[in-house]
Amino acid sequence: MAKILDINTGKEKKIEYFKCSICDCKFSEQEGGLQGGVIGLIVVWFCPTCFSGLLDMLEYFRGRDEEEEEE
Repeated sequence: MAKILDINTGKEKKIEYFKCSICDCKFSEQEGGLQGGVIGLIVVWFCPTCFSGLLDMLEYFRGRDEEEEEE
C-alpha cells in the first residue's frame, strides 16, 4: 500500500474511513461510495457496493413507472 504525503508539510495524510449505513463495512473516500448524504433528516453513508445497488434499484423502479404510464 502506498503512503499519501502532503507536499507542503511532508507529513503522511491520514485516510478517513466511513461506515456504511446498510452493510456496516468500512470504506475510504478513494474507494468511492457516498460520504455523508442525507435522506430526509437522516445522515447516511453508502459504500460503493450499496450505493451502486441503490442506483440500480432506482433505475428499475423508474423504468417500471415509465412502462405503467405507456399502457
